[in-house]
Amino acid sequence: MNSLDKLLETPLLTTSDQVTGQLLDSTALLEKDVWQIAIDHFDVFAEVDTNAGLSVEQQQYLTDLRVDHSLYDTLADEFELLQDWLEKNPERREAALVATFMRRRVQLGERSRIDRQEKLYLWATKNKQEDLAASILGWRLLCRELADSLLAWSEQRPDDPRGRQIRLWQDSPGFYPQNRLRIWAVRFLEDARAPQILAWETALNGEIDQSHPELLTGAI
Repeated sequence: MNSLDKLLETPLLTTSDQVTGQLLDSTALLEKDVWQIAIDHFDVFAEVDTNAGLSVEQQQYLTDLRVDHSLYDTLADEFELLQDWLEKNPERREAALVATFMRRRVQLGERSRIDRQEKLYLWATKNKQEDLAASILGWRLLCRELADSLLAWSEQRPDDPRGRQIRLWQDSPGFYPQNRLRIWAVRFLEDARAPQILAWETALNGEIDQSHPELLTGAI
């Protein structure tokens, strides 16, 4: 039994919206809502003319990819702005919370991991006889189920910062929902649903590293 199978022996999704600590709302500190600004500036039709000759499926994938990149870039910007705030305000009472939040910055990883999902998926569909392929495809399906659950939850929580961040998901179904899920989980690590998202990815990456490390390095 591989590591992902062990992790999923009890395949019930954690859907609780409980939190294990205080959520950081950076709006008051930065005097702007970086996530709302990103949502306001995202144009779902920005590349319609450029992609007019592509299939509907490919056009949708490119829109999904732009959403994922926007989410990544927004969180990266938020980290950068909060780091600057922390350096300028070490004596503020919120500084300890910000410092704790900043420790997760390393978990965001490289932007290129977003684009890697396409290669992983294509490899899995071409090598379905391998156990690893089943894990990759199963991971995507699990993430789809949880992403749908989170999106439905967010529509009922318009004022919750965890729900507001998900609004951009509504502009695209998310062909690789694991991209936006991990960004959401890093941002809201205190949410009860976040640890399982990161645990799934860690388990799968461990499985890939053991059997096909070239899939993680991009050497495919």
